[in-house]
Amino acid sequence: MLISIPNGPVGFLCIRRALLHNYRASISSALGSITADLIFGSIAIFSLTSIYAFFFREQTSIRFIGGLLLLYVGIKTFFDSVPDKIPGLEKFDNVGNFASTFLLTMTNPVQIITLPVVFTAIGTGIRPGNYNDALFFMLGLAVGAVAIWVLFIAVAAVLKRYIREHHFKLINRISGMLVVGTGLYILLSLILA
Repeated sequence: MLISIPNGPVGFLCIRRALLHNYRASISSALGSITADLIFGSIAIFSLTSIYAFFFREQTSIRFIGGLLLLYVGIKTFFDSVPDKIPGLEKFDNVGNFASTFLLTMTNPVQIITLPVVFTAIGTGIRPGNYNDALFFMLGLAVGAVAIWVLFIAVAAVLKRYIREHHFKLINRISGMLVVGTGLYILLSLILA
């Protein structure tokens, strides 16, 4: 659950989607983040060193792509209008929600660095060379991720009752500025490094 807590730009986007859109938008966004967390978890647990080395070696490029993606998503969010209720667009929106949170989580270089640190600090209970332990740990990672997102979506569903139409624009502006600010910070940190 600790690993999958929504934070940073992915958290901002998911909060916005949970408050403004239907539950399918929240679930598809959560699945994108969970999938990326499981990929990073498997890299850390199964010691896929070549993939880990690639992410670590190419973190500048990954941060650049992530920063640009954040700028795009943040600007789009800032200027987004009141959510449409067009049924025919839901499937496309759900794929887009999944893809955006998946890509944002995958291009977050902090994720690949923090997972081994968290695993070292709290322990994994995996005996060296025991793949059954590793598979059970991955199952636990998936269950924890789903649990935190179900809790998150349930809280958003309660809060959603108090959101009125005039709040939509304010939520879009705040979310958009936070995501753009994060993207600018990442890009400026690359330039000034």
